[in-house]
Amino acid sequence: MSARSRLLLDAGMFAAMLVAFNPAWTGLVVHEWLSLAVIVPLLIHLIVNWEWTVRVIERFAERLLHVSRLNLIVDAALFVSAVAVMLSGLMVSHVITGAAGITLSPSSLWVAVHSLSADATVVFLLLHFALHWRWVAHVTRKLLSEPGAPTPATYNARSH
Repeated sequence: MSARSRLLLDAGMFAAMLVAFNPAWTGLVVHEWLSLAVIVPLLIHLIVNWEWTVRVIERFAERLLHVSRLNLIVDAALFVSAVAVMLSGLMVSHVITGAAGITLSPSSLWVAVHSLSADATVVFLLLHFALHWRWVAHVTRKLLSEPGAPTPATYNARSH
């Protein structure tokens, strides 16, 4: 996947997650369906960056820079919190479960898990973005200076 496509995927996913964060901003219907729709680009993001993740994990025990360790920890925490918010979101859903013909009475525990994991996901998402800001800035600069110009493969392989 090209750096341009990755940046567009990541930016779209980032925007969707921020929009979906608070149901009061969009209403419950948009909140639930947008949250469900983010699962596909999230899986694509994980697949596209799988080799990088495996390399970091393989060298985790070695003497890596603290940033790489922090990056892996933040990415793992983001994954766990995103899965928790999605699963708990299904447990408190009214719109999606209703469309599937399922009626749930969400417990206060699921509501609390959904709220806390949503907050944690936004925090880890912002940390993830902050840790990858150089890659985002580099690709954005390239795209703005030469639309359609490829990003050097060596930069892609080591930076994300």
